[in-house]
Amino acid sequence: MRYAEYLPGPEFASIVERFWLLEGTAAGAPDAIIPDGRVELVFHYGGTFWRHLGWGQTGVRPGSDPGLTPLRERQPASLLVGQMVEPVVLAPEGESGVAAIRLMPAAVRTVLGFRAHEIAGRFVELDAVCPSTGELRDALAGAGGDAARIRLLERWLRRIVRRATRPQMDAAVSAIVRSGGRAAIDRIAARTGIGVRQIERQFHDEVGLGPKTFARIVRLQSALSRIRQGRTLCDVAIACGYYDQAHMARDFRQLAAMSPAVWQAHSGELAPLFVSSASGLS
Repeated sequence: MRYAEYLPGPEFASIVERFWLLEGTAAGAPDAIIPDGRVELVFHYGGTFWRHLGWGQTGVRPGSDPGLTPLRERQPASLLVGQMVEPVVLAPEGESGVAAIRLMPAAVRTVLGFRAHEIAGRFVELDAVCPSTGELRDALAGAGGDAARIRLLERWLRRIVRRATRPQMDAAVSAIVRSGGRAAIDRIAARTGIGVRQIERQFHDEVGLGPKTFARIVRLQSALSRIRQGRTLCDVAIACGYYDQAHMARDFRQLAAMSPAVWQAHSGELAPLFVSSASGLS
């Protein structure tokens, strides 16, 4: 499948991290998308994506027993994906066409007008919270190339933005991302002039996660990317600020539902596409 990311222009730089497009025919095998600390607005203009909710037996991984029947649900044509703290298993069907807006971590209230924790861990049909998206999907399907599709997303986004971002929160989030998730919350609070308790409340409202959980996800994404680059697990653990490999493995199990070694050998088609490119790599 063809996957492409595009940076926003100056108008949307404070609220959009990336626009992305996904097109083509995949093998259709389920793959686990790992939490990345971002909220996304996703528009399907071709094909279908299925979300796999279980496999009829606790602990059974996708593909391990062809006799099991998967429990799955069709993804809405337009959806809002809240902050996730566990993987989401997806499988495409047919000739896919997907366009999406990956929001900056603290931009949910700016764009949608409600607190980010209200949608944490949820997949919400976008038509329930935004103007009808059917016209946009039709336009995306008929657009002549990536640039035209990005312009359509920008035009739609321009209609729904509700309020300005909060500079202090943007600074706190940026400090965590730049540090690869290693920045101490008390130091960030002191640097931004927000008390620790206040910064925790604001993270739940604006980001949808507590600052420590967000930092863990940022660090995990940094580790995922380094492992995909071919670095040894020992080197990755040190570079990402884990105490040791066992500490890194615990975060992988809790947030990615796999070990670092399993990720190292991962051959899925979707998951590697959505490893964050903004996680403080050095």
